[in-house]
Amino acid sequence: MQRLLVLLCILLFVNHNGSAQTMTTEKGLTTVVFDTKYAIVSVYLPDDLQNGDKIFGTYNVYTAGITDEQLAFSLAEVRKYKFNFSNPDNHTNVMQTLINITPNHLINLLPLKITSSLILSLTESYTKTYKQEIKPVSAPVIPVDGCLAPQHFLLGEPLRITGTFDGNGGNTRVSIGNTIFPVMAESPRQCIVEIPQRMEIPDTVEIKVMEDFKPKCTQSVIPVRMVLAYDKIKVKKGETANVYVTITGLQGMESNPHLLIENQTPDVISMKDGDKQDIEITPAMLSGGNQYKLNFTVKGIISGDFSVDCKLKIPEDFPPEIER
Repeated sequence: MQRLLVLLCILLFVNHNGSAQTMTTEKGLTTVVFDTKYAIVSVYLPDDLQNGDKIFGTYNVYTAGITDEQLAFSLAEVRKYKFNFSNPDNHTNVMQTLINITPNHLINLLPLKITSSLILSLTESYTKTYKQEIKPVSAPVIPVDGCLAPQHFLLGEPLRITGTFDGNGGNTRVSIGNTIFPVMAESPRQCIVEIPQRMEIPDTVEIKVMEDFKPKCTQSVIPVRMVLAYDKIKVKKGETANVYVTITGLQGMESNPHLLIENQTPDVISMKDGDKQDIEITPAMLSGGNQYKLNFTVKGIISGDFSVDCKLKIPEDFPPEIER
């Protein structure tokens, strides 16, 4: 992760033109990424906006630069940025500055009331503005009394919990043991929390949810962990390297997970079965009923550093009580 962040900072500082924004939606979370002159700013909101909703969101910032001086300069500029949230039907507008941000940490946004589509805009320190409209969905999640979590969750990925919430993530507490997870976004029908990848937890754990200091639900869940390792990160022309993938916690899934493998440096290495692979993991492929292992080799086309990305897509297997 440290190597990735350093590389990200280098790319930001050396070749940064602040000209792009993207929006993705997955497992309850809408993520809007603004690629600005001095930082990459990611905004997290619930994906099920409805008219009349009160919602909660967060954002984080990766500042541009390599040296301490460059990072400090970028941070000073980012602290001049501001968010605006507006509802176009009644022209309401909420403005939030980034004066007190801490890089690489989730920061709470002001609570928002949705009266129509939500227009999110980010203005840089030199008045360049990026805009993204988020429209209400026609089929929101159907809430349940209390709350429910999926029976499996992937460490290092956001976790969606469905239920009846008040839309204020500041008074929601989701925990396993003594670990409390930061709330990334919340609507009246769901809450999405950030799950760290490096958690030392047993094979089965109990997740607890409280809102406004009152218990909402307690549920046994199974954590899924994926570990990716190389025997080397640099190859010479014609040389091979080994890639190791280990996934645990796959027992009892109602549908099969998929492992997505992508060669991120196709000019440096080749992979036998192609640069993009989708492997469906069936129960017959598990050892001990819950573990999947994959070892494969890559071959150097030229000398250099290489990278292989692995993503695990697991089913969002809520207990049968929820309609979806």
